[in-house]
Amino acid sequence: MMRTLPHIVISGRGLMRSALLLGTLLLMSAFATAQKVTYGWNPQGMLVFGADGGITKYFGEFTDQNFGGVGQGHVKFFILPELGIQLNGGMGNYVYNRRLRDEFKDVYTRQFFRDPRLVGLTEFPEDDFSTYADDPAMRTPVMETDKLWFVEGRVIVNLFPSRWFNPYFSTGVGLMRYENSNANRKVDGTPLLNVAFGRKPFTVDTPDGVVTRTSTLPADANTLPVIPVGLGFDILITETVALNADISYRFLIGEGNDMMDGLGKVVQENFNTAGRVDRTKSTENPDSWASFTVGFQIYLFGHSDRDGDGLTDTREESIGTDPLNPDTDGDGLNDADEIQIYGTDALKTDTDDDRLTDAEEVAKKTDPRNADTDGDGLTEGEEFAHGTDPFDTDSDKDGLTDGDEVHKWHSDPLRTDSDADGLPDTDEVLVHHSDPRSRDSDGDGIEDAREVELRTDPAATDSDGDGLSDGDEILKYNTDPLKSDSDGDGRSDGDEIAAGADPFLGDSDGDGIADGSDECPGEPETRNGYRDEDGCPDAEPLTTEPLTHDMTLVLEGVEFDQASATLTPDAKNALQSAIQTLRDNPGVSVEIGGHTDSRGSAESNRELSTLRAEAVKTFLVTEGIDPSRLSVRGYGESRPRASNANAEGRALNRRIELTVQSND
Repeated sequence: MMRTLPHIVISGRGLMRSALLLGTLLLMSAFATAQKVTYGWNPQGMLVFGADGGITKYFGEFTDQNFGGVGQGHVKFFILPELGIQLNGGMGNYVYNRRLRDEFKDVYTRQFFRDPRLVGLTEFPEDDFSTYADDPAMRTPVMETDKLWFVEGRVIVNLFPSRWFNPYFSTGVGLMRYENSNANRKVDGTPLLNVAFGRKPFTVDTPDGVVTRTSTLPADANTLPVIPVGLGFDILITETVALNADISYRFLIGEGNDMMDGLGKVVQENFNTAGRVDRTKSTENPDSWASFTVGFQIYLFGHSDRDGDGLTDTREESIGTDPLNPDTDGDGLNDADEIQIYGTDALKTDTDDDRLTDAEEVAKKTDPRNADTDGDGLTEGEEFAHGTDPFDTDSDKDGLTDGDEVHKWHSDPLRTDSDADGLPDTDEVLVHHSDPRSRDSDGDGIEDAREVELRTDPAATDSDGDGLSDGDEILKYNTDPLKSDSDGDGRSDGDEIAAGADPFLGDSDGDGIADGSDECPGEPETRNGYRDEDGCPDAEPLTTEPLTHDMTLVLEGVEFDQASATLTPDAKNALQSAIQTLRDNPGVSVEIGGHTDSRGSAESNRELSTLRAEAVKTFLVTEGIDPSRLSVRGYGESRPRASNANAEGRALNRRIELTVQSND
């Protein structure tokens, strides 16, 4: 018998490892498969058959880490989705390492003293058992493998009955039978156990002699009621097949509930009743055992599938699809494929709103749940509308994503050079910052590629900031578009051209003043002793004194044709002094007053003086003076400066005067 012990130990542990490995593999397989099922499921009214296998664990006086094996079958019926009943039963074994422990050594010795694996006594000892209990040989561990059978009825409460992963707990009542291997073992014709099942007699040496007693354990004491408490879960692989895992703990009830291992409270009580002097106090508790099983379940008599789409009618009702239409949303995919294979919305023709139906996406192998399969910024619908590749973020391989080309740069995602200007779209966008849709991005008359050759900026009309577009510089003025001042005279090319100067000459008007300092580079300076350093043609002003309110300035030399308001050429020259005065004092407003001599009627003289004042105003305006600064009044002969009796006086009286009205 000792030679078989190693085999028993290895078998128990090997069985445990095998069961755990099998359970792990089944769980992994079920999880991988169950991901295809999206459950709004109802098990109500379904009958379930299952088969399971796993390991057992004994709990008693010799609790250790040895495991046995068990196989069982079960039948379930779901009254409600959350509530079901179960009948299960099976058989297996339980393994433990029997060994002496000090807290019950006397009782242990009394019960197993005949075991040849220990001390090996063949007769009942007359002296105190403690003598043998202290013998090292009595402490030899003995591996035991015993059998058990069971049948149970349980109530099951589902926690998530509508999900593919459904945890549950259960409890109920049952009946089990165990068979302790020592109960039927004999040594030299004598039962190994001194106290055994079947109310068998046993002898006890007492101070009054040997006393024969009868065991209190009936023959069926090893058949006991049990209360199982379980926790488990179902993983639905399909609507009719599921993986089941369950862990259950069983409480034993009845006279033999502490004899699974051949040692218990009844052994102590029997020996104490016989009158032995070495009585002991009972310390043992009832035995128990647990199991962990993994298996498969088949659901029968469930729900009909009238439209044959692979989803039961109950399931379709729970998720809102039509149980009479295999393709509720009419997108070309049946409801079961949408839910179980593709994960799409069976109530929506275009799950990801990308303007392609789910069936079109499946046919084109794009992801019907992701509007942008390749993540380039274009939805599948946009990709097919533009002809781009929905699996390639950059269809034309130009370095820009299709989404950026369409939505950001508005270039052609199928052409590397959208505007065919010789510059790739990538260079235009990332290097030159020009428009990939326009051959001349800045509209300066020079195409982008040519600008890159010339090193001008294709995104800026005026590369050198001189006020001339690159196109005008190259095509019209032949100036350098990369140099703002071609002749280096201190004035930009644009300013020179605007002023009528030559951008290639330092002194365009030849007045001896460089264009950079010349306020009028296109007109030579008038050398008249007044502002000869500004480079502008000018006249001497009427006065260099500050102009004050009501100050009157007589315009000398302003003559008109006889009896008319027409300015003579000399008068126009004479008016240059007035123009210069007004230019030098831009905030001054003046009245132009016309005066005549006394010849003719007073009314005609007043009208003539007014017309002459108007003629002066018109000339001043043509020379750039703001008309809002000028007012006109004809005084006629009313304000003479001299006597009208002689020619000299009358000449002085015929005049034009400027009178200061305001100075802002």
